[in-house]
Amino acid sequence: MTTEGVLAAANDLELVGTPREQGKSSTLELPWRLLLALQHRARCQHPQRPATSDDGVTALWHTRILAPSSDAYSAVFPFACLPMETPFADSTPLGDGVKKIAARGRDNPDTPVTVDTLVLSACGAWFSGSVSYPDLEWSHRIVLGRDVYVRLLQRGVLFPFGNEASTVEVTERKIDPVTGVAGLHRTLTLVVTQPVLDYGIEAAHQREFPFHRVAIDPVLVTPLDRPAPGARAHWLTRDRHPVMFTIHASSAGDVVPLHLPLIFAEKGTDVGYLNSLYAGGPRDNPEAVPAPPTAVIERTIPLVVRRRADGIVEAVDRTEQHVRSLTLAATRVGSGTAFHPRIAGLDVTLPAVQQLLGRHQTLRATLAPDVVNAAGTGDVPKVLLQLPDKPHVDFAAARAAVAAAPSMTVDCIHRVLGPTVADLPTDPAQLFDRGSKLLGVVPLVEIIDRITGRPTITWSRTPTPRATLHWTESLTRVRGPFQPLTDCKVTLDVRTELIDGQPRSTTDGTVTDFAIGIPAPDEEKYLIKLGFPALKFHAEPGELPETTLVIDSARLGQQLRFVQQLSSYLPGIGAKAPTVDVGAREVRVRYTLAVSPPPQLGVFVLQNLVVQAGITLSFGDDPVTVDFAFATRDRPFLVTVMGFGGGGYLELGIRAGGDDSGLQRLVGGIEFGAAVAMDFGVARGEVHVFGGVVFTKLGSKVEIAGYLRIGGSVRVLGLISVSIELTISLTFVEPNVLRGEARLVLAVDLTFWSTSVEITCKKTFTGSDQAVHPRAGVALTAAHPSSVQHAWGPVGASFPWHTYCKAFPRE
Repeated sequence: MTTEGVLAAANDLELVGTPREQGKSSTLELPWRLLLALQHRARCQHPQRPATSDDGVTALWHTRILAPSSDAYSAVFPFACLPMETPFADSTPLGDGVKKIAARGRDNPDTPVTVDTLVLSACGAWFSGSVSYPDLEWSHRIVLGRDVYVRLLQRGVLFPFGNEASTVEVTERKIDPVTGVAGLHRTLTLVVTQPVLDYGIEAAHQREFPFHRVAIDPVLVTPLDRPAPGARAHWLTRDRHPVMFTIHASSAGDVVPLHLPLIFAEKGTDVGYLNSLYAGGPRDNPEAVPAPPTAVIERTIPLVVRRRADGIVEAVDRTEQHVRSLTLAATRVGSGTAFHPRIAGLDVTLPAVQQLLGRHQTLRATLAPDVVNAAGTGDVPKVLLQLPDKPHVDFAAARAAVAAAPSMTVDCIHRVLGPTVADLPTDPAQLFDRGSKLLGVVPLVEIIDRITGRPTITWSRTPTPRATLHWTESLTRVRGPFQPLTDCKVTLDVRTELIDGQPRSTTDGTVTDFAIGIPAPDEEKYLIKLGFPALKFHAEPGELPETTLVIDSARLGQQLRFVQQLSSYLPGIGAKAPTVDVGAREVRVRYTLAVSPPPQLGVFVLQNLVVQAGITLSFGDDPVTVDFAFATRDRPFLVTVMGFGGGGYLELGIRAGGDDSGLQRLVGGIEFGAAVAMDFGVARGEVHVFGGVVFTKLGSKVEIAGYLRIGGSVRVLGLISVSIELTISLTFVEPNVLRGEARLVLAVDLTFWSTSVEITCKKTFTGSDQAVHPRAGVALTAAHPSSVQHAWGPVGASFPWHTYCKAFPRE
């Protein structure tokens, strides 16, 4: 047996290509660790003797692997790979691509690698071939066992949108012009083969993503970092930083740009694994907290869309929401590995609440199940978003002077109602704090029996951005001075518009059909009870608030019997036009009425009686105050008692709400007397005597004063006049003080010269402040002597009057 004979026999023998198992057929390891099966009955073609050129150079012996009965090279079939040693395998052109090629060859046994060159030699092989599988393309050129050009194309999709794309890894051997070293140069490129992808909008999983088309830019990205060995999905990165793509998402005629990194995933990758990988983020910073990528939007987008009969996609009415940012995930479609993008979470703002309350607030939200469940039914979902953090929205800050809206912990955004709670609490204490009061007096939590009305907060962008808050509720409980009548309701409307970039708010508050009894509305308790068919408040920026107050009844209680007969002469005041004085903190409404005919009360006859009634409503939390006046100190009424005459007045001030509710001020006075005047021509004179009593109660302080005025005057020839006036008063002030005052005034006028002399004497007597409480076994202690006794001195003093007078200060 000779070498030439063996080589000749090899030329005539057929190679065994089946079965494609290692050791059972002719197998090539080409390239490194990849096993290739030859075409069945392939053959070798090689020289039997050394080939020498004319100049004496002998060629390297080699053999060509040819197809059966053809001069073409034999096709090869990848079917397995040998164990790979790391990290050396990672430095080879294919890396773990060897495993992918072997797996695709087993899955597609009838798909051969088209071979352009297949030559074997003792120094290595020459190989040039390529193959295309459904999700993988492989091209390889080898010269003398050295890789010269390798191209591995992996088809896949971009997660989470699903656009088809391919990664192309090209490795080329290039000679460095400086060093002369022929090294391998690797480049990984992404090619988006489906830059535009359309979605349906009717199926349940399609409702989770309110965009019907996405377009990805850029469509070609190079270079990219090589993924980790064995990874079926990986973030697209460059220099370990994620590549940012712009996804133009179309919805209802609007295009929303989303700036996000993307994952490249091989087809067939499990959706659960992809969601898990995406939720962790690209993690370019190892110390960063795992989190999904966030697309910042800062615009209003529709959350529910529909397709019209003409094919145009439009937003469903009142489903638009201002979204600051969103995160995405994917929903598995069917039982396979197909998926559809969905919104995993949103950061939203509530423009209506923000514009109403002047406060920026970002809320975490997710799409409500209603959005998905309404798919295919033709129904419009009621609830658009769920708020997992259940933020507390303080609607009470949006208030009128008469009432405040409830505050609540909202958990969803309703298409019609705006931010609200799915299960509305019926207990008022869960919606109102104690600071939310009606008329600044009665906490709303105490007069609402059961919550039935939801606050409605809506937002409109046309013709100008407008936010509207509307809330109404029935009032049924009697608390404090407030008494609801048959159809008592409270209504609050707040509207805010952006005009020239500036918010302009209009507030309307209304309370209907109620009564205010002071200090309480019970029949046996009230001093004054006022009936209100309606109380309305309207406020606009730059203008004074307007208050419409209608009182259809005013009654005095049993405790004011001494003015009951006066109240019977009050004319109806419900239809009278009041005087309204609006200040920065309160509104005061006043009625002024003349009483006619003059009433007669026993021996008293009253004339010139003017009745004033008023109510003061606070814009804050101050109590309601009601004032009644039968004449005033400046304009007293006239009183006649038999042959005597005088004047008087009576003023009442009553407060409702707070710890000091009830009668706060009662001031009354009456003066009567007689005067006699005589005229003798050359001389005339007069003498008068008047007496009166004044009663004053301010809060808990009571003061009673009685006085007597005696005087007279004489005038001679119109040139000389002399007058004298003596006033004596005695005033009692709680708790135990008595003040006395005497004043004598003498005036002389001699035409060209005049003078007056005034002598005043004052004295205060203070009683004991010690309370005497007899107790068993305890001796009683005498109180200190009174100031009067102290001033007069002990009994038997020589000059008690002199001592008394010295007690008065000089003035």
